[in-house]
Amino acid sequence: RSFIEIFICVVKTIYLYLALIFYVKGIVILSLGVIFVTLISGSIQSVTADHLEPGIGVFHDENSLNTVSTKDSKYQIYIQVEVRNVQDQLISIIESSSGYIIPHEITDNTFNENFGKKEIITIDNIKYEKAHVFFVNIDAKQLMRDISQTSRYVGTWKIDFCDEFVGHEYRCIPVFSINTSFVFITEDDVITNKWTILRELN
Repeated sequence: RSFIEIFICVVKTIYLYLALIFYVKGIVILSLGVIFVTLISGSIQSVTADHLEPGIGVFHDENSLNTVSTKDSKYQIYIQVEVRNVQDQLISIIESSSGYIIPHEITDNTFNENFGKKEIITIDNIKYEKAHVFFVNIDAKQLMRDISQTSRYVGTWKIDFCDEFVGHEYRCIPVFSINTSFVFITEDDVITNKWTILRELN
């Protein structure tokens, strides 16, 4: 073969190689576009499923939860908050039964799976499952993580459930929450929460 024929052959090979690369790139870009649009569509559907479809979801909208008072629910919540200083001296004991729940199966699942063995009791001819939940040595500094102070008043206590929620990413939500009179705490205090949660049996 002459030098010109070899040169033409090399040029054709390079041309075909470059054409193949651009063709493959085009397919990859098109495929990524389709996948991206599909993911966005799926995400939008999932978000609207919790917010807009019939029934009560975990979230009321993108930023707020659906919560109801335990007054008209199958749950009753009681709490005793004990605060001691670093020398183990009792500072205060506060009690309350003004609670809130999320009216969703996530609340039942949390009660079923995370609170251990339940006791069956009867109050005013109504049967309840009774769970005791103790949180000892709550980190007072953690309660002050959002403020640059060494003391504060706290009046809301909660039991969180943490997971990755569709359309809301990973976050912790208060499945059970309760209000008390304000409790003054410092970052060195030792806090104990004693919860009693009752669920009415069907």
